[in-house]
Amino acid sequence: MTRQFEDIFSQKELGIRIRAILGVPEEILDDSVINSPTFKIKAGNYINKKISKYTEEQLSLNLELLDIAYLYYVCYLLCTGMYARLPKQMENVSTKTILQTIDWDSKALEMLNKCDEILDEILSELDDNFQYGNTFAVLTDASEYPNTNI
Repeated sequence: MTRQFEDIFSQKELGIRIRAILGVPEEILDDSVINSPTFKIKAGNYINKKISKYTEEQLSLNLELLDIAYLYYVCYLLCTGMYARLPKQMENVSTKTILQTIDWDSKALEMLNKCDEILDEILSELDDNFQYGNTFAVLTDASEYPNTNI
């Protein structure tokens, strides 16, 4: 029987954890937005798609990591709409403050990468065919072409 990921967080707990990861206050990102069925279903489907070929017994040791990957994916989904949520400046009677701008697109990619890293870590322990390694290419004007040394 394949494992189906289930969201174990209460509405309040999910809101607290997501706001802690993103670093935004409750006034800007409240629990009703975070607990939107759209975000929860998309995040659950993403996790289930990644772990679909593994049984519940294989994944039983890594349930906490799956929960963390789920949190990061919800953060990824929320980041795309944060430009509209955060004010550009705040002012009151005596001060006017321009807030620091955050690149939410790069933050979204960072959240997705963290989610995928956690899932890859879980699945690499179960799968013997997982390949480790990175390929790097030097793309500067100073790098030599392969034929110049021949």
